[in-house]
Amino acid sequence: MAEPRASNPLVDQFRRGGVPRELLLMGAQGALPLKPADVLELLHFLLGDSDSAVREAADASLAAFPKDELLPIVKDRGTLPAVLGWALSDRDEREVREAVLQNVSTPDEAIEAAAPALITELAELVVINQVRLLRRTSLLEAVESNPSLNNDQRRRLRELRESFRIGEQPAEAAPPPPPPTVAEPVEPEEPAVVAEGPITEDEALVRYLSDDERQQEDKVSAVQRLYRLNTAEKVVTALKGTREERAILIRDPNRIVAVAVLGSPRVTDPEIEAFAGMKSVSDGILRQIGNNREWTRRYGVISNLVRNPRTPLGIAIGMVSRLTPKDLKSVAVDRNVPEVIRKQAQRFTRPASVPGQKK
Repeated sequence: MAEPRASNPLVDQFRRGGVPRELLLMGAQGALPLKPADVLELLHFLLGDSDSAVREAADASLAAFPKDELLPIVKDRGTLPAVLGWALSDRDEREVREAVLQNVSTPDEAIEAAAPALITELAELVVINQVRLLRRTSLLEAVESNPSLNNDQRRRLRELRESFRIGEQPAEAAPPPPPPTVAEPVEPEEPAVVAEGPITEDEALVRYLSDDERQQEDKVSAVQRLYRLNTAEKVVTALKGTREERAILIRDPNRIVAVAVLGSPRVTDPEIEAFAGMKSVSDGILRQIGNNREWTRRYGVISNLVRNPRTPLGIAIGMVSRLTPKDLKSVAVDRNVPEVIRKQAQRFTRPASVPGQKK
């Protein structure tokens, strides 16, 4: 099975909950400016929302999702299996269903549910996939029940049964199922919205800007403008605004606003590197950056996270060993980083002991 693609941080926040209804409806209407794959993933998730208006809006948005945008998503092996299953069961375009049936990440149970009613040409994609048929006998039975199968397809399915003695051997002699996938432990996340009272405009300037930045008129005016926006407006600005606006909103005390910055399709790797070094962002945002495989491939992100005293220790300490020797020496004596990080760096900078040498 292919490795799933990195999930959008904002979509993850929707899964965790705490999202205002206004934003839920915007997401269900496909009104959030995300990449098509992220929009599709969010819409599929919102089909299970407790609010009927959100569910209905998501269902309508999925039904109207453009085929040209859907096709590359269902061809991608990193697409969520549940989304692939939805596309097979709920979309009737032949090109879409063909792509889903050929995607190795499509769950067997989704294909089994569709198999009895597939047209002959699409049923062929199930018949030729012996790997699926052999690992799931019920799928073989489902496709055999399809009245649209031609004689050649029925012959090949019959030969498959005879060759592997399917249905004849005792159950205990069947090959063992593959080991279950063990999900990686997920660190607890902070609430979506920080429980704070309203802050004044002057307090916002102090929260969002450093002393030097407060001397820059353009930054002050940007904070004053963003301060007046409500949560939904801030999220939309975080997703499609400018680099300067993202640099301010990443520090917003409302977690969903800051997470929207990370989920923006416009955010760049250099920006993520800069966020990793900010001491004015929440530790939850730093944790999300540190847990993202794509972002932590950049050395600058790793270095900034290790040096940032706000980075959760569980994230920072695991990255110390990835620093260069020069940076290890620097961190080992840096009083601005937590003591446990300094000591970890010192472990890697000590010269190796020579056998027989006195300590």
